Amino acid sequence: MKRLLCALLTIVCTVAAGSGMPANCTGCSFAHRDLHGLDFSGVNYVGVDFAHSNLQHVNLRNANLTGADFRDADLRGADLRGANLTGIDLHGARVSGASFSGAQLTGVNLRGVLTGISDVDVRGVLARCVGCDARGANIEGRDLSGVSIVGSDLRDAKARGVRFESADLEGVDFQGADLRSSNFRDTKICSRNSNWDKSSGDSQRIGCLNLRGADVRGADFRGAMICDDGREPRNCRPVDAGALRRYANSALDGALL
Repeated sequence: MKRLLCALLTIVCTVAAGSGMPANCTGCSFAHRDLHGLDFSGVNYVGVDFAHSNLQHVNLRNANLTGADFRDADLRGADLRGANLTGIDLHGARVSGASFSGAQLTGVNLRGVLTGISDVDVRGVLARCVGCDARGANIEGRDLSGVSIVGSDLRDAKARGVRFESADLEGVDFQGADLRSSNFRDTKICSRNSNWDKSSGDSQRIGCLNLRGADVRGADFRGAMICDDGREPRNCRPVDAGALRRYANSALDGALL
């Protein structure tokens, strides 16, 4: 059965003894398959195709899924705790009830993922998402306090009334987003590069969220912080209104500063 499984996949694979599933796969295709409840824990799957597959309640704990394609897959109830999800594509995937605790989400495509799921599920996906693409996401009224979405893309997001308190939003691109009445109090929104090249100018010294064209009427930036880079604990302090306007590319009309 194990040999047949490998033969059916377009892969380079080795079979994990006693597991019934390949332990290592590069470029495998599991697309359009019913994999409900299967155990993929600890596998090393690079560039694997899970598009349109049924992955409900699968165990992907501590798996290396770098570059995997989960477009339109059903991941409801899946266990992704501790998994390496660098560069995966979740466009259109269903993730209600999935656990992402301790997972590494870097450069993940989240378009079409965050709409219609609970606050708990949204927070789980965005708990520490670096450089993720959630353009156009509808997260209106969500409680995202404490999340870390450094360098992520939220252009044109519907983010009215979102609680971002104590979150880390350094380098987030909010161009064109609706941020009316959202709360950014005590949020890390800018960072200072201590190793900047003076010849490149001050614009390269400060990295901040980008609010160009965003609607920030009623948004509360009081107590929002700029932090020095480097080891924890970081040195953070409130960013003044003038600096915030300059580095966030916005006049911040109507915002609370």
